[in-house]
Amino acid sequence: GRPIDQLATDKEFHENINVLIQLHEMRLCTLLRRLFSLLESIARASQVADSRSATLYQQSQLLVLRVIAMGMFYHWHQIYASHGINSDKALINFASSSPADAVVGDNADDENANGDGATAATSAYQPVGAGYNKGDFNLFYPSPLEEPVAKRAFSIASEYFRSWASPHSVRLLADTVGSQSRFMFYLRSTHTSQSQPLSSSVMDIAVGTNMLQKFVRACTSEPTADMGLEIQEAAGAIFMFVSATNWNVAMQRAKSCLYLVLSRGDEVADLTDIRFLEFASMDIS
Repeated sequence: GRPIDQLATDKEFHENINVLIQLHEMRLCTLLRRLFSLLESIARASQVADSRSATLYQQSQLLVLRVIAMGMFYHWHQIYASHGINSDKALINFASSSPADAVVGDNADDENANGDGATAATSAYQPVGAGYNKGDFNLFYPSPLEEPVAKRAFSIASEYFRSWASPHSVRLLADTVGSQSRFMFYLRSTHTSQSQPLSSSVMDIAVGTNMLQKFVRACTSEPTADMGLEIQEAAGAIFMFVSATNWNVAMQRAKSCLYLVLSRGDEVADLTDIRFLEFASMDIS
């Protein structure tokens, strides 16, 4: 294995990441299932690794988390591209009502598990709000992931966020809107390993241009010394996407977490699923 800082200058590695991210536009659920399995395999192997290999296993897990998050964001970005909200070119015409154009790639694998693929794709991509803050463009959220995939995504993101809590991470204190804003300022000013934080705003996803290359750079950039913060950031980015696609699952997890806090007390309860709400997509007006 090679650390990410060495791979960052490898052209073939960049091309592979580029292709993986682009495939999320057409085969989202299929890729997520495989990447989740890969991540779990690496995690199991890391448990019996010697100390010399531990760093490589950690970076491997971070890389897969980044690819998952950036692939999700690219899928979302391309929905906006299909509606002409940004200038990038979409491979799938999400905005079309034509059955030939509207079928999403995963439906072919799952034999239209959600019913008629064209109808599902057409009805899913309607504006969910009049605009973002100033109303300068319509909001579009991705169609819901299959519930088992969504639950698995939440579970994996939650586990990594919990297991990699950094003692220096101010995110653990970001329980209010004000402290979340201060955290984002801290992230942008000090967390310089990426061209932008992984937790991109909905506005960046919607109207940004040439986002594919930015997402690739975010995946391949050298990690900082604070691996806990890096992994929390990637897990939070995954939560941001899945909360937009499957908000009911996110809310149910938060409710269950709150119930445990009330029944056990906050000193022993796990607050991860409540803290995760700071990443949630709640831009529906």
